[in-house]
Amino acid sequence: MSENNNKQQADESRADSDDNSGGQPAAVTEAAEPAPTAAAAAAPEPASAPAADSDSGSGSGGGSAAVGWLALVLVLAVGGGAGWSVMQGMEREQTLKRRIAELETRAAPAAPVEVDVEGAMRSLERTLDERLQTALQQLRRESDSQSEQLEQLTRQLQTQGERLASFSANDHQSWLRAEVQYLLRLANQRVIMARDTQSALVLLASADSILQQLDDVTMHEVRAAIAAEQAALRAVPKVDVEGIYLRLSALIEQADSLVIFQMPEQEDQVADAGQEEDDWQVRLERGYEEAARKLSDYIVIRRRDVPMHALMDPQWEGLVRQNLRMLLEQAQVALLSGNQTLYVESLQRSQHWVAQFFDTDEVAARAMSREIDQLESRTVQVVMPDLSRSLRALDVAAKQRRQQGGAE
Repeated sequence: MSENNNKQQADESRADSDDNSGGQPAAVTEAAEPAPTAAAAAAPEPASAPAADSDSGSGSGGGSAAVGWLALVLVLAVGGGAGWSVMQGMEREQTLKRRIAELETRAAPAAPVEVDVEGAMRSLERTLDERLQTALQQLRRESDSQSEQLEQLTRQLQTQGERLASFSANDHQSWLRAEVQYLLRLANQRVIMARDTQSALVLLASADSILQQLDDVTMHEVRAAIAAEQAALRAVPKVDVEGIYLRLSALIEQADSLVIFQMPEQEDQVADAGQEEDDWQVRLERGYEEAARKLSDYIVIRRRDVPMHALMDPQWEGLVRQNLRMLLEQAQVALLSGNQTLYVESLQRSQHWVAQFFDTDEVAARAMSREIDQLESRTVQVVMPDLSRSLRALDVAAKQRRQQGGAE
């Protein structure tokens, strides 16, 4: 029994060592194998004793008793081995249970960790989903707000574009009306200041074409006034102001070329070169003629049937020419201003100064006098029509438009 106890203790120590080393099943099997060897080693010892007894004793009875004891020992050994095996199995089972319990104990804390991780993952996913949904909703709201703002800006731009287009159209029409007013004023100025009907007609035609482009009902009276003014300008007699002015300029230049005093031309007496007379009478006659010719350069003898007028000195000659020029230039000014009275009076007074040259330069002076008579008969003053009607009509139309704009 002591041996069995010792064996059991050895097995337990081995089992503990196996548990400490990792508790593999192969180690348990190896620990169980030495048990039959120990029983086998213990079994021959009683057998040796009967053998010795048999050897020392005598008779067959002793042999059968020894066999019985041997069988008993064997039975006990087998029973002890079986019990020991059962106990070893139970111990192994308990050991395995302990190990399983330990393993379960060791593995038990890991399960909640895994559960917590999964829960954390789920919670994190939920949090992320919530944040993502919140961000998406915020982005949608911002996008909707920006879309509304963009639509509002688009509407504002469209409205401003329409207003700008209307302003541009109004500004363009205003510019055209201002241009019409300028043309009308310029035509009126040309008629009053320069008495130029042709330029006035061109300006009025330009203004009427602009009004036609405007196609404004309020400008009907303006166009009617322009048409009436055009008809009045066409009825004005045409005066060749430029032609008359140039003819007067030619007379002014001719006045500088009139001659106050001119010596008569002497006929050259040429003696025949082929006849040479040595007579003293011929030579005397030639000398007399030469002396008379030289004397004629200083003395002029004329026969007149009219009273003799005193000749003009150089100072008086300059005064006559200057008065004649001034009167002709005054006639030019009267021509440009359309002053018929001043024009005729200036030409009539110029005739008096031209007559001063009849004695000295009769041909040129009488031609100049005839030209002045022709110019004196020309009409330079015409009644110009009033072109202010169109301007007044334009002012009335502008006032009506402003009143309509204020009412709107």
